[in-house]
Amino acid sequence: MGSNTMRRALLAGLLVTLSTPAFAQVELGGSYAIRMHEDYIERGPGSFLGDFTGMPLSDEGRAKALRYTPSLPSTIERQCLAQSPWVGLYRPLALRFWNQVDESGRVIAWVMGGDYLRDTVTIWMDGRPHPSPNAWHPSSGFSTGHWEGDTLVVRTTHVKTAWIRRGVGLPGSDRSTFTAFITRRENLLTITTVQDDPIYLTEPHVVSRVWEFDPRGSQGPMRDTCNVGVEIPSLEDTGEVPHYLPGQNPEEDYMVRMYNIPKDAAMGHAHTLYPEYRKTLRPVYKPPMSCGRYCCGWIERQGLPGAAPGLTCNDGNLPPELRKALTGNER
Repeated sequence: MGSNTMRRALLAGLLVTLSTPAFAQVELGGSYAIRMHEDYIERGPGSFLGDFTGMPLSDEGRAKALRYTPSLPSTIERQCLAQSPWVGLYRPLALRFWNQVDESGRVIAWVMGGDYLRDTVTIWMDGRPHPSPNAWHPSSGFSTGHWEGDTLVVRTTHVKTAWIRRGVGLPGSDRSTFTAFITRRENLLTITTVQDDPIYLTEPHVVSRVWEFDPRGSQGPMRDTCNVGVEIPSLEDTGEVPHYLPGQNPEEDYMVRMYNIPKDAAMGHAHTLYPEYRKTLRPVYKPPMSCGRYCCGWIERQGLPGAAPGLTCNDGNLPPELRKALTGNER
């Protein structure tokens, strides 16, 4: 074989090798601390009742969400209900990943640690098929994954009915499926989920969150036990289920009253998610004169000024002493 032919053969082999993705591109194992600089409301205290903005709700999903009251999760039979496998994107908790290997050391699964409300999620990497739709639905669902470049792409099926957004009762059915994209860039871990739900959503619902690698993260369980107790004594032994009847939710127009957000936008219609909707809002929207809740950046909410230079922190929920420290004024 001539030298040129040999070089071409070696080059072709090298290109094939470089173009073929490795079985695992990035090490995901370790603990990750939450970073909530942009989304602390949805991951921390929760949004407002009546705030369905950014949600492509179906009529059924909207009707169910409007029946929700914050007292509902406080009933004993609902205090320890399992939540969605990807509900971590709506909670202020750290994450931990580890792998499972076979006898040869090949990674057959990545595992995302759970807690007392979300089961451990196992992402099978060995090519096993998803079960029949009629198979058992565990609280963790059933997940398989594959690498696309440096991103782990996960498909989750067989989930249970669960709320989507923290604190406002947006529903997700047990027919929901998730596609998750897990990408680690140096110390930052980004998880993006796409939820499809033929019952309560008219379009895919997309959420993206960020964590940061924490080599000193806790190795212990994150509250592995859920203890129930009477939280609403007036409901004990009554059999009553807290809810609002259709058309009687007093917070249905909350976003209209507080922020002048048109009800069409607040109630979670898919067409309000698109940039073109700004043309509809422009002639009718007027910013409120003042803000009384969630008006400060996340850093300031923790008592550390500087999240938004030049912005006066005016948050009605802050204790007087903290408000004075942030603004120089107790009122």
